[in-house]
Amino acid sequence: MQLLFIGDSLTSGVNDSERLSWTGRICKQLDPQGVKLTAYNLGVRASTTAHIESRWEKETADRINPDAPALLIFCMGAPDTVKNIPLTQSKVCVENILASAKDNYATLFITPPPIIDEEKDKHTKQLSSEFNKICASLDIPFLDINSSLRENPAYIKALKESDGVHPNAEGYGIMAGMISKFISPYILPHLS
Repeated sequence: MQLLFIGDSLTSGVNDSERLSWTGRICKQLDPQGVKLTAYNLGVRASTTAHIESRWEKETADRINPDAPALLIFCMGAPDTVKNIPLTQSKVCVENILASAKDNYATLFITPPPIIDEEKDKHTKQLSSEFNKICASLDIPFLDINSSLRENPAYIKALKESDGVHPNAEGYGIMAGMISKFISPYILPHLS
């Protein structure tokens, strides 16, 4: 099975001393021998929703083997908050991305996690809420990690010990645990 993780620096794993991000941890858990999954981490540092909209289709098409099952897993939004991108622009980009992706591939969406800066975190919370509405309207399965991680003291500690946007390795492990429970049912049937 092919997994394409599409997103920003939180997908690529910035500040993870183990260099796995949540994506690598999930793949390692689901396919310890590394023979059943072909995974692509298409996380790009500082990649806003507009940047992802401009690149995801080509990057996906260049990697997917049409003869094997594929799953696209999107996680984005934090750079929009950091760069003060208007909420309306982010919503349009995400809706365009997900509507097109859903027409061609099995697609999942994960909200951006919280960040330490309170003012910016309010925007992240708004983004997550709006992205959840978009997913619901398009009938795309989504996971709201924003709310859960905000209430997780260990994750908040992992953010504070890092740069306030990207967690440390322990924080990526926490993300992986949450996300794995959500995406595993879409992957495991293809691994038997």
